[in-house]
Amino acid sequence: MIIGIDLRCLPQDGSPGAGVAHAARELTRVLVYRYPDISWIVYLSNGAVWDRDAELLPYCDVIRLANDSGAALRGALKIMPCQLLFVLSGCVPPGLSIPCVPWVHDVAIFHSGAWFPQSFFRRLMTMQLFLKGLRASQMICAVSESTKKELLEITKLDSEKIVVTYEGGDSFLANLKQTDLVEAKQRAKIRLAQAGVTQSYILWMGTVEPRKNIETVIAAWTQAKVQFSRPVDLVIAGKDGWKLGPIHRALRAADLYAGEGGSRLHRIRSVSEEDKRDLLLGADIVALPSWHEGFGLVALEALQAGVATIVSSEGGMPEIVADAGIILPPTEVSAWAEAFVGLIEDEVSRAEMARLGISRSQGFTWERSARIVYQTLTDTL
Repeated sequence: MIIGIDLRCLPQDGSPGAGVAHAARELTRVLVYRYPDISWIVYLSNGAVWDRDAELLPYCDVIRLANDSGAALRGALKIMPCQLLFVLSGCVPPGLSIPCVPWVHDVAIFHSGAWFPQSFFRRLMTMQLFLKGLRASQMICAVSESTKKELLEITKLDSEKIVVTYEGGDSFLANLKQTDLVEAKQRAKIRLAQAGVTQSYILWMGTVEPRKNIETVIAAWTQAKVQFSRPVDLVIAGKDGWKLGPIHRALRAADLYAGEGGSRLHRIRSVSEEDKRDLLLGADIVALPSWHEGFGLVALEALQAGVATIVSSEGGMPEIVADAGIILPPTEVSAWAEAFVGLIEDEVSRAEMARLGISRSQGFTWERSARIVYQTLTDTL
């Protein structure tokens, strides 16, 4: 049985990437290591970094593509074919002659064109190709029940054709025992202090772009910081994305008054995997008011790190957090500010939420996701 894995979603510059890239790398690694009964062929672009040890496994072939285009993939499939292709980005390229199973992360592109940098016609073409690929697929994997529900609404496909896999977060954080977690938090705070983050802070993390609704976090923190009994910083961590004008204006406005009460605003653009873990482990609160998330990987990682977590009521994050965090409408700035103050001023509530979060996160593992995907792929063949 020969199954191909389309890993063209990994960055060609060799960086780890975030979101889809991180999830794709982790899931592929577990699939290849856990299921040697399959002959795996991994297709990825030159320059992309996956797992050098896995590339040496006798039952795993790695095909390097000249670029991340569909044409490059189609050419590689002619030279090194497989019986079934698992498409980690969720977008099946046109013109493939083999059956495919896409892994869909979200359908945000169908919600609002204002969230994306594409022109109207380019976005329309992208949506049509995406739908065409889904309808031609043998089966579809989705990262959450929320994403599955939206897929059913836009495709009108049979529910049994879509399988929910969930995701697994950060394997390092997931494997920390309680004593190790306490020590990891202490070490993280020491490293953060060396980088200039010396006070308690609320963390937002991800790619800075309109769908993430960073303005609500900024506005809520601006309201809340005058009510804190001690200085509490706001950390916005992640690379700049697109359509940044309103977000940058909100950041500049907040920065003008950030020193009131000793609270400060930190904008951290370069975030390695180690930096990400330190920021999560060191935070008092993680706040994610996105307009839409298919899954909510940062939310899960915050639970794994033992941090009080507040998420938007839209998309897949409420499924992940459930009663282990606070779920609020993304538009209600005052409610977010009130939650900030309540948690910062109540250490017992923060600790209880952290405990619930760790317990909740244990149900989401890459091994579980890989097991579901493996069963789906083998059943399809």
